[in-house]
Amino acid sequence: MKSQAPILLLPTAYLPPIEYMAWLAVAESAEIELHETYPKQTWRNRCSILTANGPLALSIPVEKPLGNHSPTGMVRISKHLPWQKQHWRSIESAYSKSAFFLYYKEVLEPLFQKEPPEKLTEWNQLILDQLLEALGLSLPIRYTRNFERESSGKTDLRFLLSPKAKNRDVKTHEAFKEYFQPFLDRHGFFGNQSIIDLLFNLGPDTPAYLQQCGEELIAQFREG
Repeated sequence: MKSQAPILLLPTAYLPPIEYMAWLAVAESAEIELHETYPKQTWRNRCSILTANGPLALSIPVEKPLGNHSPTGMVRISKHLPWQKQHWRSIESAYSKSAFFLYYKEVLEPLFQKEPPEKLTEWNQLILDQLLEALGLSLPIRYTRNFERESSGKTDLRFLLSPKAKNRDVKTHEAFKEYFQPFLDRHGFFGNQSIIDLLFNLGPDTPAYLQQCGEELIAQFREG
């Protein structure tokens, strides 16, 4: 067991941001929230990749069976748009010249060639399982059984890990040390993109980066 490793309470996430994976790299275990009321415009159904024109948001079209009162665990992936083909085309365009794209392409591309599961959380879990295996990370991950507003004994990141959490940017982004990105000379460095940005560019050094980043995030969190 990792020394003082946290037990995490996380949102589900699509091709999670580096911050999400860094927390998993230093965690004892994690629970993914199913019973919250599904919020809009979060990492639950979107990710950010870095293209020649800067960051690009990729969003999975979803259907909420109970409208705005739908629990996350009930949210379905829409079958009316060819989003998988579009997303992979964007990923390939952005990263095909990255040093480790061809290696990790074999891990991820097959998922985008199959019909996805019905539920968003199931698709996200398929992606997460492949990423964890590729990174050599192993930890117990469970789903919540009910919604708890206050989570005792867990590091609650359900609403902290969000593209809308602007008040955390300056402090938190200090944890994301610069690494090579293909368009660095054009746009400068963008931290905390999707984990695939790190994986395609840093390759086998990704776990060490996540470990260091995760340790810094824990320290920041405990300092408040």
